[in-house]
Amino acid sequence: MMRIGGIFALCAFIIDRLSKWWFIDVFDLTAKGTVKILPIFDVVMVWNRGVSFGFLSAESDLGRWLLVVLNLIIVAILTYWLRSARKIIIAGAIGLVIGGAFGNIYDRVKFGAVADFFQFHWENWYFAVFNVADSFIFVGAVLLIFNSTFGGDAGKKTKEE
Repeated sequence: MMRIGGIFALCAFIIDRLSKWWFIDVFDLTAKGTVKILPIFDVVMVWNRGVSFGFLSAESDLGRWLLVVLNLIIVAILTYWLRSARKIIIAGAIGLVIGGAFGNIYDRVKFGAVADFFQFHWENWYFAVFNVADSFIFVGAVLLIFNSTFGGDAGKKTKEE
């Protein structure tokens, strides 16, 4: 399962890096500002210095590197969990989270902040800006929750009960 998780992680990382390269270097989103795509969806360049959705903003270099270390610790824990995975869905989900985390770690190390650009909105309500790595992390987490709730082992009684 380590190999499967690794493949998912590598694919997620590569797709995230390609999307950020395209939006930043090819499309030059920084110069374009906000680009309307659909009535409820824009692309806009935002440099996120915090954790998720700008929470716990780390403006200083110390904060930046503390977030890098925290993310690496989380990746190490996920890798340990991946080693014990027995199902493809678990290995793939953990791999997506790891790959997405590495995509955001790369940004934080290289740029000092994470590049975000997708934004949904409804009239004057704007939702958090996110990127492809965040999407992989979200999908991986949802798959892990789904499996723990509805997977083959969910609901089975243990011998202790």
